[in-house]
Amino acid sequence: MQKKIKVLLIEDDTAAAKEVADFLEGVGFEVTVAETAVDGLAKLLSTSYELLLLDLSLPDFSGFDVIKQINNQNSIPIIVLSCHSNIEAKIQAFRFGVDDYLCKPFMLEELEVRMWAILKRCSMIKFEYAKTSLTIDYKSHTILLNQVPLALTAIEYKILSFLMENKNRVVYRDVLAIHLSSLSSRQSLNYHIQNIRKKLGDNPKKPTFIMTEYGTGYRLVM
Repeated sequence: MQKKIKVLLIEDDTAAAKEVADFLEGVGFEVTVAETAVDGLAKLLSTSYELLLLDLSLPDFSGFDVIKQINNQNSIPIIVLSCHSNIEAKIQAFRFGVDDYLCKPFMLEELEVRMWAILKRCSMIKFEYAKTSLTIDYKSHTILLNQVPLALTAIEYKILSFLMENKNRVVYRDVLAIHLSSLSSRQSLNYHIQNIRKKLGDNPKKPTFIMTEYGTGYRLVM
């Protein structure tokens, strides 16, 4: 079973919190919601989270007070979700040490990609399948299979990490080609996928990890 990335959302708007939580859980995150600063800080003390989504306008304390308190006891990455679009609020938030700032209303898909970008910078991301685990170490540009580094080329690392980040979704060949830019061509993807499968120990006729969606692209099943 895949180990989900734990996210804490501190948001007092129940409807907005549910919308964000439902979307993120639908794309594979595990989301806990707190409606007050006090509840959110208590949850941070009792549970280990990998990312915090924080509304600045909370009923008990300012979001800035929450950030200061967190910085004193936790190094968790923070994305501010705020209706305050003025530059002063943004500057203050970044000076307090937040990692990103999204103004409401925002596209949920944009929130997701910003979360992945921060997780890339801040941590290793682990995916588990049955008794097999794949881990991306973004700092060293390494992917580990059951804690053993795979001997991947730069292009293979980029393909596999992109498939892992989009696990269980079909990644279109054209999208992969755009993502890989000048590193590869659309025509050479089959060759790279074949090499990645070999290094994963994947049977090309009955693959465990990378499925070919004929006429469309590829899907990493986790």
